[in-house]
Amino acid sequence: MISVEEAFELIEQHVREIGPLDSTKVAVQDSVGRVLATEIVADVDSPPHHKSVMDGFAVNSADIRSGITQFRVLETIAAGTMPSHTVTSGTTSRIMTGAPMPDGADAVVMVELSSIGYSAPTPDEVTLTWDGPLEKFLSGKHMMEHGQNFARGQAIFPIGHRIRAVDIGLLAEVGASWVEVRRQPTVAVLPTGDELVDCSCQPADSQIRNSNGPMVGAICQNLGTHVTDLGIGADDPADLTARIKVGLDQDVLLLSGGVSAGTLDLVPGILESLNVVQVFHKVKIKPGKPIFFGVRQRDGGRPCLVFGLPGNPVSSLIGVQLFVSTALRLLSGQIPAAPLSLPAVLSTPHQTRGDRPTYWPGRRVRTSGALPGAVEPLPWNGSSDLFSLGQAEGLIQMPPRAQPWAAGERVLFFPLT
Repeated sequence: MISVEEAFELIEQHVREIGPLDSTKVAVQDSVGRVLATEIVADVDSPPHHKSVMDGFAVNSADIRSGITQFRVLETIAAGTMPSHTVTSGTTSRIMTGAPMPDGADAVVMVELSSIGYSAPTPDEVTLTWDGPLEKFLSGKHMMEHGQNFARGQAIFPIGHRIRAVDIGLLAEVGASWVEVRRQPTVAVLPTGDELVDCSCQPADSQIRNSNGPMVGAICQNLGTHVTDLGIGADDPADLTARIKVGLDQDVLLLSGGVSAGTLDLVPGILESLNVVQVFHKVKIKPGKPIFFGVRQRDGGRPCLVFGLPGNPVSSLIGVQLFVSTALRLLSGQIPAAPLSLPAVLSTPHQTRGDRPTYWPGRRVRTSGALPGAVEPLPWNGSSDLFSLGQAEGLIQMPPRAQPWAAGERVLFFPLT
């Protein structure tokens, strides 16, 4: 049995030997959730010129500081038009938000501080005031400098960045209408066990609904993969072998159940018969100890990564959240590949038992007076209790120790995908 850290190292070692998936180009509007295979570099300056960030009047700031209030208006500058006149002392140009600043102007007085309203026609003269100390009206007021956001040739997103919806606007601004991204990993999901029935069925007394397959498949989809549902594998060598053979054609095969040491735990033996080379089997973790990881080489193709997860739902979830997700991010070339963990403190005392690190369902505490980063362990009945996970926002990692945990002690919090 190996440590969690050793499991991460072995997964990373084997996936890096395989290398990331090949790349393809997709339209920017279709790229959310994909991982960049090339660096994105700006082809323009932003903003492309000095620009106003307010509706108002472009002035030389020295005029306002010297107490000048009456100005001759030269022109109106709208967004999308270029100025025609240079602002000199005692003159101003009416300017709209986003419009280029005229030469000679280095600040903007908001329209609210002028003698006209928003909808008034542009006058020949205008009175401008400043509602603070005159010496505080400095160059750069209510405007942005040319290239203040970023400059042409500047790196915008690195290789390995997973594109978010919020990134699409910036990609469009720098002209990345098509982006080079990694191919999405393919994952085959196979829950096993004679006791399982489809979630649409009413289970008999000896049966339970298949919750693992839909759950781990959804997590993988959320990580940007194509998921194939292989159905439910019976505790029968012929049935399992046939289904596993189909799954081995994907980038990742994800089995749930049948990986421990019981009479009907058939998965490890079948995997060995199909030339899946075991990398590790059993990790010092609670819950989820019996997790299996192996690699199956394919003639003329990429190897298939094989994970066997324990059948209890929370154990399966933890295996996917920690280990499978790391492998999928590595395959996709995503940086960083490790699961996100946040420093936190316990909001209440807590007791864990055993000689393995425990990953306990918890949620953030947002009540008034709570410690910054406080997390609360939830009532939990063990690795078959999905109800607690439904209330949880993440997993609280608690290293093994004999004495109870006190409120305020530092832990790590792993947000759920």
